[in-house]
Amino acid sequence: MLVAWALLGLAASQATAQQAPYLNVSLVVFDSGQAQGNSLYHATARVRSLESKYLPYLLKRTLEDSGHWANVWVLPAKDPGAEVTVVGKVMESDGTQLKLAIRVQDASNRIWLEQDYRAKAAASDYQAAPEYLLDTFQSLYDQVADDMAEALSRLTPTELNRILDAAMLRYAVALSPESFTDYLSLGEDGLVNVLRLPAKDDPIYTRVQRLRESEFLFADSLNDHYESLFHQVGETYGWWRRYSYELVVGNQALGKKDQTRSATKGTWYAMERIYHSYREAKMNEDALRELTSSFDQETKPVVARTAGKVVELGGTAAFQYEEWRRILRDIYRENTGF
Repeated sequence: MLVAWALLGLAASQATAQQAPYLNVSLVVFDSGQAQGNSLYHATARVRSLESKYLPYLLKRTLEDSGHWANVWVLPAKDPGAEVTVVGKVMESDGTQLKLAIRVQDASNRIWLEQDYRAKAAASDYQAAPEYLLDTFQSLYDQVADDMAEALSRLTPTELNRILDAAMLRYAVALSPESFTDYLSLGEDGLVNVLRLPAKDDPIYTRVQRLRESEFLFADSLNDHYESLFHQVGETYGWWRRYSYELVVGNQALGKKDQTRSATKGTWYAMERIYHSYREAKMNEDALRELTSSFDQETKPVVARTAGKVVELGGTAAFQYEEWRRILRDIYRENTGF
């Protein structure tokens, strides 16, 4: 009898687990921050511009591999109806270390994470030719993914469904404030509360849901561009990291010799090697600038379909994203009169 009750309890817990919905994650292109460094070479704004798009894609890959999420997208701007939003800022990046400020927040405005993550490289990480598919600072992305998974595990299926409802209603409010604002409230604690849901057969809300599905498909297409960037610049970026590492570490070692006044015959050789690393790093910086400039200028046009219309969008990824959202708003107004 006890065994039977135990089996029933196990079945119930499994059913509850199966009912828990998966959430989508929107990774906003990172803030490139300010160039850091006190050596002959420091990360420039142009390299940071690349990293603002490249590093979120590395985190996207890690989150997808974790298996805890529905879809994970990199987006050029914040999504008003995102279920889980990840924003980041590049604090330090010079090949020797990577430091990111990460903030994770759900559609109810509940903050899951808000902290800095840091990983350091060792000389052994750069002994072989760079392999961009195995990132030097993968441990940092693993830690972010683990912390997000832990925060997710603390939520009940009911709470997860509330996040889904809040996300969809916030998206609806962005399309038509006059129609959906009353369904949500903002508490004194800053959290968004769902007061009630539209009827299942509400024609206006049904249109909103269809437009939302169209936007999900567009996000898939948009992420093909970030994948293209990842493969296009990955190897060159890996070499830039390697030369930057040699430059920073070599310059630090030379500085220590100067401080202790123990310069030796090897000092000139050390300076020559640092200069060589500087030249190599600059060459890779120039290559990265050209590649990212080409990426921004030659982003492939996206053909999207929604509400019986076929739309072709050109320009940068950021422009396409904003233009697509404008088109969806126009379609909503045409169909509803709001």
